[in-house]
Amino acid sequence: MNEYLVAVPAFNEEKNIEKVIHSLKQLNAPIDVVIINDGSSDQTALRAHQAGAKVVSHPTNLGYLAAIQTGFKYAEKHQYPFIIFFDGDGQHDPICVNDMIKAITRDGVDVVIGSRFLIESNMKTSFAKMLAIKFFRSIIYRTTKKHITDPTSGFKAFKANVYKRFTNSKDFYYDLPDSNFIIDILLQNHHVLEIPVNMFEREHGESKIHHSGIKPMIYMAQTILSIFIVIMKNKFQPTGGKTS
Repeated sequence: MNEYLVAVPAFNEEKNIEKVIHSLKQLNAPIDVVIINDGSSDQTALRAHQAGAKVVSHPTNLGYLAAIQTGFKYAEKHQYPFIIFFDGDGQHDPICVNDMIKAITRDGVDVVIGSRFLIESNMKTSFAKMLAIKFFRSIIYRTTKKHITDPTSGFKAFKANVYKRFTNSKDFYYDLPDSNFIIDILLQNHHVLEIPVNMFEREHGESKIHHSGIKPMIYMAQTILSIFIVIMKNKFQPTGGKTS
């Protein structure tokens, strides 16, 4: 077993998952790869098995949140010191996994976020999504006094002292693991470091996140409500992280 677990949430990514797995396996890095198959209705799980990855499957589509917690629980069960989340749609640059490993092993760093905004990325961001990102940047700064450039990034690394807290369902109560999740970690006085990473446009399939219609408004409302819950919970509970 290697020190670093790369957990790849995937839902209906049969056209992308093999390339993602092969790209990770080609890295000269001490990583193990597990695919969190979130109830896919296509051949995502089969193709992941054929590519040589471990696969953990949900019986039905439970959502990105559940896939994240399954990754945390898998890492805890197998006692990995570190976990890195990597998207199954081919948008994350596998070369940057080595950068994530270097960053998460620094003294005093608990969580690393890969930011597409600290480098000129190949991935385009829609106007609506950019507005949401700027809004959540502001909320994070107002509540924690920390600048986070890419609060919606799914490319994250955690040390065990952080991720083990979230294997407990009573502490992992988020509807969406984005800005609310980052705020909670920061309010617990954990050190969050952002590093530049490259991201790409997906080659196959469509994003599971909707950028038009009423769903983005629901997303914003849910996240704002969850941020409020995070702030209130941290206000009335003792800090679980390090003191600064």
